[in-house]
Amino acid sequence: MNLKFNDTSEYKSGAICSLLAESYAEIIDQKLKEQFLQFDREVFEKPETVGACTFIAALGADVIGMASYDPRRAPELGIIGHNCILPKYRRKGYGRQQILEIIRRLKAIGVRLVAVSTSEHSFFMPARKMYLSCGFSELEKRQKNPHDVYERIYYEIKLKN
Repeated sequence: MNLKFNDTSEYKSGAICSLLAESYAEIIDQKLKEQFLQFDREVFEKPETVGACTFIAALGADVIGMASYDPRRAPELGIIGHNCILPKYRRKGYGRQQILEIIRRLKAIGVRLVAVSTSEHSFFMPARKMYLSCGFSELEKRQKNPHDVYERIYYEIKLKN
């Protein structure tokens, strides 16, 4: 069955938050849950901007994940935002397909460089491997702010248009 990338307008407010919360259940805390709620609100309150740069992945009728990106600095830079795959669908290549879809969309609007970051926390090891398998190069590790427990790892990929 082929993975489809559906427009968020096909779903109700709360769908994004629900996907993120279930996907990050192992590590979620109140602060992260609030960030997910805020992002969900932005997706559904701003369908022409944030909503247009977010999609929900589905296998047939089964929703399995979501991904988002920020093209506001195009053509120089596109940034991959929140993305996830529900636990029972992981390690099957769907996350990689989502990231490649974002790269395809950013390339189509002339973006030359795509960036993404994740945490060094062990929960994100599959994501780190996935970014590398998509062609990203690891740039650096650094603490985002003094309150972060784990360093952030930054990746980028240069696109040929």
